[in-house]
Amino acid sequence: MITVAEIMSGALELPRSDRSYLASKLIESLDETEDFTPEFRAELDQRVARWKSGEAKAVSGDELHRAIERILSR
Repeated sequence: MITVAEIMSGALELPRSDRSYLASKLIESLDETEDFTPEFRAELDQRVARWKSGEAKAVSGDELHRAIERILSR
């Protein structure tokens, strides 16, 4: 049986557009989870809508970490 680590490793090798699509599908699958409050679901919906409209862009984990490090080092 394939492990989560193997799936993650393969997914990270995908082109950016495929990773974004996969991430959005994973997030959609979480919408059926009762763990999310209505406010959190609304926030997720807004973020996905902004991403789909082009208002927000997806960034890699590395880019995010660099941005956080820049902010924290001020």
